[in-house]
Amino acid sequence: MKDERSRKLYDGITNVDDELVEEAQADKSRHNRTWLKWAALAACLVIVAAGAIKLWPSRAPTQQQEPGTQQEPGTQQEPGTQEEHEPSPPPDTIEPYEPICFQLAGPAYPGVVPYPGENADSQAYELWADYLRSLRERPTGYKNGLDGYLAESTVQFLSGAGTENRVYSPLNVYMALAMLAEITDGDSRQQLLDLLGSDSIESLRDQAHAVFEASYRDDGLVTTVLSNSLWLRNDMTYSQTAADTLAEQYYAFTFRGEMGSDEYNKMLRDWLSSQTGGLLDDYINDVELSPETVLALASTVYYKAGWADEFFEGGTSPDVFHATDGDVERDFMHQTREGTVYRGDGFTAVSKRMHEGGWMWLILPDEGTDVNAVLAGDMMPFLLNGGTGASQGYYNVHLSLPKFDVSSRMDLADGLCALGVTDVFGSTADFTPITDGEGVFVDKVEHAARVTVDEEGVEAAAYTVIPAPGAAPPGDEPEDYYFTLNRPFLFAITGTDGLPLFVGVVNQP
Repeated sequence: MKDERSRKLYDGITNVDDELVEEAQADKSRHNRTWLKWAALAACLVIVAAGAIKLWPSRAPTQQQEPGTQQEPGTQQEPGTQEEHEPSPPPDTIEPYEPICFQLAGPAYPGVVPYPGENADSQAYELWADYLRSLRERPTGYKNGLDGYLAESTVQFLSGAGTENRVYSPLNVYMALAMLAEITDGDSRQQLLDLLGSDSIESLRDQAHAVFEASYRDDGLVTTVLSNSLWLRNDMTYSQTAADTLAEQYYAFTFRGEMGSDEYNKMLRDWLSSQTGGLLDDYINDVELSPETVLALASTVYYKAGWADEFFEGGTSPDVFHATDGDVERDFMHQTREGTVYRGDGFTAVSKRMHEGGWMWLILPDEGTDVNAVLAGDMMPFLLNGGTGASQGYYNVHLSLPKFDVSSRMDLADGLCALGVTDVFGSTADFTPITDGEGVFVDKVEHAARVTVDEEGVEAAAYTVIPAPGAAPPGDEPEDYYFTLNRPFLFAITGTDGLPLFVGVVNQP
């Protein structure tokens, strides 16, 4: 039974209803999003807890959604009709409900100031500029302790790709594991805290909240949308306090429905698809939760931005890429610009700025050096320090980058166990913050991500900024440097605060 559930979940983590996606894209009141023809990246993660349990008695929802529909993230649900229950349950519980699907409640998303446009007056532009400054000037220390998790998990989940492409979103997985820590306790929670670099659930809660707010942006110029959700079955009871904490601290939506039903599975697929811009539909099509599933956590991230300096489309031409399993012909984009070239242990790197956004780092292993060796070496410290510490030179860089659309889907369970998170996967799992029974455990941890890159930009799911390369010394003409990514390479997308949102291995563009 467990293997069958795992197979179904694994097979299905990526597709969605076209009508819903169009509906989400049309909602200008929340997104204020200009859907440009830029390339894209998105990631989603679903954690499923399964097992026979008895949960706390609870109260009926105060907010209800029509069966089979969903609410757009960031908007408030109008209070619905509350069904009466006899006898009246304790105040800290969510009680079993009729076999329908609905959303209990949604959080209020961080405020966003829309990009005013090029012809706006100076006051409107200054308001938007103040908003961007507020994103970049986060409280000192909110990223403290994250480096260990970011480096260790990236190496764990990107290594050993073989001939395949692999994409991983450290930010997306961080949010999902932080929520998992909220609804677990004992050693189950402590192992998660140790991995995520927090000394208490309170400090993790504060840090995850700050990271979410620092990363979230949807102003019509750059899109970095994070979404979280909790999925409950309607015939059991759950802790209201746990659900409220997920909403307040992690901006998580709570849904309730008949677990295993076609309607509830479709609701989950539609939510995943709408939050990832339809990019992962090929994975989401068959996602389904079995009737035995007790609860599920889902987390998504979506990012989209154009290059600060676009590639000239007329300059794109075919060339040979030396893939791990043989040469292939691909379209290469070409651009010449002055910039910094970084030299690390076994690799060379350049960075390319996004328009009013973060950076994309391109890391090319030295001839004869495997990408796994670069991953296991100094690459992550290099990225986390924004390139500082590496030798660098200022050149007239001739960049040749293949257009690519790479995606991957992984089960993170074995990797998390290798990183020390073991108890949540077995009989020792402790879910007492949300249940009062035994037998709840994590059945599967699925992670899917996709990145596409073309002449106009990149689409992904997070936002970070790295300082721009220094200027050339006055009067010096920089030497030419040819940076051609015509063999397996790595990339990273970082946001305004320097956190890596996506990291990937391109073996086959």
